[in-house]
Amino acid sequence: MIVNKKRIVINTFLLYGKTLITLIISLFTTRLVLAALGELDFGVYGTVGGAIAMLSVLNLAMASATQRFMNYAEGGDDKERLISIFNNTVLLHIALGLLIVLIMAALYYPLFNGIFNIPEDRVTAAKYIYLFLVISTFFTITSVPYTALITAHEDFLYFSIVSIVIAMLKLIAALILTYYMQDRLILYGLMLAILSIINRMVQRIYCKIKYEECIFSPRRYANFGVAKEIGVFSGWNFIGSMAQMAGNHGSNILMNHFFGAAIIASKNIGDQISTQVSVLTNNMTKALAPSIVKSEGGGNRQMMLHLAFISGRFGMMLFLLLAIPFMFNAEGLLGLWLKTIPGWAVLFCQLQVFRVMMEQLFGCLGTMLIAEGTIRQINVINLMLGVVTFIVIWVAYSCGLDAKWHYYLSIGVWVVTSGIIKIILCHKFCNMRIDEFLRIVIKPTFLVTLIAIPFCSFTAESLKSMHVLVPTLIQMGGMVILILFVGLSKNERELLFSKTRSIVKRF
Repeated sequence: MIVNKKRIVINTFLLYGKTLITLIISLFTTRLVLAALGELDFGVYGTVGGAIAMLSVLNLAMASATQRFMNYAEGGDDKERLISIFNNTVLLHIALGLLIVLIMAALYYPLFNGIFNIPEDRVTAAKYIYLFLVISTFFTITSVPYTALITAHEDFLYFSIVSIVIAMLKLIAALILTYYMQDRLILYGLMLAILSIINRMVQRIYCKIKYEECIFSPRRYANFGVAKEIGVFSGWNFIGSMAQMAGNHGSNILMNHFFGAAIIASKNIGDQISTQVSVLTNNMTKALAPSIVKSEGGGNRQMMLHLAFISGRFGMMLFLLLAIPFMFNAEGLLGLWLKTIPGWAVLFCQLQVFRVMMEQLFGCLGTMLIAEGTIRQINVINLMLGVVTFIVIWVAYSCGLDAKWHYYLSIGVWVVTSGIIKIILCHKFCNMRIDEFLRIVIKPTFLVTLIAIPFCSFTAESLKSMHVLVPTLIQMGGMVILILFVGLSKNERELLFSKTRSIVKRF
């Protein structure tokens, strides 16, 4: 299989353009929503939303499995199999959506009678939020095959346009919320549910018009063997997602149970910041992921490893570009963003960004394992680590430790251990040389970080009397220089300069 490098570059730029626009809109939207709802209601929404996200790990497991099978079929240029995969995944997701609705209905009573720690006067609003999220989750689950189909075709122009439109609609919803005089939390949940449903309906219509393999004919294409193959792969992926549930979303419920709804507002801010800091990395890896899986599907193992290493190193460099300056200027940047900063938000943001930074080191290894198809071992191990992390955090809270220990324990118990195990499994099943991974991904990352920390610390301290954007922009400029001359090889640097000159000449 020949990798279309031009297409990868175009997709990457499309995603970056979309990200820049949606980032600005999303930051302003969150500021409006937090001001309109207040810290308590913002935390209530995060608590209920965390429970729904915990249940929808099934959806995440099926989504990545579906995308993997479609990319693999694309790599082998097998259109009939692609149609069969699409039909069987639609049927599986309809059944899965109904199952999750039943699970959510069964959990309704225990969640609102002993598990959630929500003030009495906000319980009714929280129940409405729960109902809205259940409905939108069903539509999200049943739309996964369509999302996977778009990704398999690398149609990132669609994702870019739709993401910008949805961000704009969320901004409009936030503005409406500002002027609404009754229960704003209920209205917020209703508007987000409506937007989610509209998004999924548009996605389905687009796929039916654009792609010839988007043919839903279960009588002709339903195949127990294909459904079983996808189901088994998804089942192991589900086990790994259960680990994520225990380590991430389960901690929301634990934190709410021990410390109340208000502290979840700080955790939500931390989660949003880490998501925004990750956008540069996520866009590049999203653009490369289909090519990585297609290379493996086409029998080109060396190309798969090459692309995965590029994804890992460049992704980590892009993450460091934003992450390190943010961590040294977190309080000032949050103050610039929000009118009122929730109590634990600064520390939670710094710790969450550090946690994601550690996860980024090993992110490309997970993509390798999915492309190769060997996911049973890592997902069983992740489940064990996730459950252990959940129990350890529960014990820590019970012993009187405060909320920040969630981050310390999850990084130590889960993130580092899981990363080391991924290295071993990639060496065994993907023929990855550990010394190459250390040389290509870890070494340049370590050197850039080692130089960047004292530089950013000195800059932040020396310029603390100035506006927070001054040291932040200086630090980011320094990070660019470090990445160019320490993080990249000579050939990569010359290629980048050459491409930049070529683009400048065109304009």
